[in-house]
Amino acid sequence: MVVNTTGSGRKLRVATFYRVSSAKQLTEYDIPSQRRPCEDFYKRMGWEFVKEYVEKGVSGFWVSANDRDMIQEAKRDAEAGLYDILLCFMYDRLGRKEDETPFVVEWFAKRVQVWSVMEGQQKFEQHTDHLMNYIRYWQAGGESKKTSIRVNESHTQMAEDGLYRGGGVGYGYKLVNSGVFNKKGKELLKIVKDEETNQTAYLIYDLVYSQGYGANRIAKYLNSEEVNIPTSTGGKWSAAAVNFMLRNPLYKGMPAYGKKRKDDTGLMRTAAKDNWVEPTEIIPHLVTVPSAMWDRVQEIRVSRNQENTNNPDIDKILVSSSPLLLVGMIKCGYCGSPLTTTYNSKKYMLKDGTEQKWRQAKYRCTGKALNKVDCDGQTIYSQKKIEDTVLEELFSFLGQLKTVDVSQELKKLQKANSNNIESKIKVLRKSLISLEKEATTLTNEVAKSITGKSAFKPELLNSLIESKQSEIDKVGHELAKIEVEAQRKNIEQSEMETLVKSIPIWKETFQSAPIERKKMMLNSVIDNVIVYRDSIELKIKLKVHELLNGSEISKRGRAHRWQR
Repeated sequence: MVVNTTGSGRKLRVATFYRVSSAKQLTEYDIPSQRRPCEDFYKRMGWEFVKEYVEKGVSGFWVSANDRDMIQEAKRDAEAGLYDILLCFMYDRLGRKEDETPFVVEWFAKRVQVWSVMEGQQKFEQHTDHLMNYIRYWQAGGESKKTSIRVNESHTQMAEDGLYRGGGVGYGYKLVNSGVFNKKGKELLKIVKDEETNQTAYLIYDLVYSQGYGANRIAKYLNSEEVNIPTSTGGKWSAAAVNFMLRNPLYKGMPAYGKKRKDDTGLMRTAAKDNWVEPTEIIPHLVTVPSAMWDRVQEIRVSRNQENTNNPDIDKILVSSSPLLLVGMIKCGYCGSPLTTTYNSKKYMLKDGTEQKWRQAKYRCTGKALNKVDCDGQTIYSQKKIEDTVLEELFSFLGQLKTVDVSQELKKLQKANSNNIESKIKVLRKSLISLEKEATTLTNEVAKSITGKSAFKPELLNSLIESKQSEIDKVGHELAKIEVEAQRKNIEQSEMETLVKSIPIWKETFQSAPIERKKMMLNSVIDNVIVYRDSIELKIKLKVHELLNGSEISKRGRAHRWQR
């Protein structure tokens, strides 16, 4: 029998609690659809309505009860004795956090009656009541996760099909009708290149790829009076805007989804690149720059990060503003210190009394000049002698390759390298899928364990799940490393192809290029230059000379020594 009055004969007072989790639901599943059955219910029960609590656009899964104003207000009113019953349409309106909401409900139940129109009263009179309360929110949490998965899957498929999912469109692109309609009959939009601005997008990538420009320098260049190219909104360029473009895979024809995701607190954070969802294949009509060029730009950007400047595993592509061509690639052969730029300056007077200044760049050993290390080498080296010698040897080396066709050998080696890496990736992915299935099986066993229908205790299951997750993390990390290696191999092979094709005109192209382009060209073929008092050692990155004999291509070449 339901009691609808207090011991003194006063009607029980009821407060109602309504919640929708997103702004979109305010039109599709509005508060009235919860309010109406609640009103019918408390009138039928003979309760007196005193107050309602309404949460609009608040996630019960992502947002903690401590951060929900209406929950906190309802708690204060319960302690003040404002109402006797807290009523909601379904219990998941109070929350969906399996590790928190059961305790929130229990807190209310100690002070007032807690009712749901669809599920009845939640009591805590027996031990099983606590268990059922927990299971209810464990299931609700699972439903929230399933909903999130369904939404993610929908967005993933749209990303893979190249359809517009909302938000801003990258500079150099625009939206047009797709001819595809959603379930409501609304035509979806798709992204296409904007011919008016797409050339500028390519230019931004090329300034990094060909001349080693950084984001600040690109922004200044685009904003300069000579160029004066505005952003899509008509404003000035910033380094942040340029960097955003340079890391966006849209420009290689791979529009990504999931670049920002909610963390455990419900806040949106920039996700790790490994967690971005990209189309399974390149979308040709969206390609602004080739994949190899886009990947190389990412390497150049990574090499500029402060934490990577001293990392020997990072292929340095730092292009300085020095007038010297080899800074960043040249070292002292005695102490191993880098050679940097210094200047010899002189002043002199012309016959007419005009003062003239003369300034000449020189290579300087930083170990001997600045760090005072024990070094038997020179402190200063001539720019002309070093660069003339290096270029003479490099031109001679590349000139020898003009007479030989290495394209077939190159294809064989590329295929062998590709097959080897793809085999490793295939094995690791298969292992990862197997481990994830095992982890899912263990997770599903948790519910059975809680209800006593499993042979495993919750503590053991927790330990097994943690162990399995550790294995998943280990294999995932190894897979990520192999995939990065594959990407680097692709870049190297692409550069090798470019070099082989450009050999006949490499010297002419180099001599007519601006200094920034010259530095990038040298960086693509030279590993390093080591200077001694009486000789210079040049190390080539690509083993083209060994390729001629059918040997394996590697990242490093043999040394060349000769008298200066």
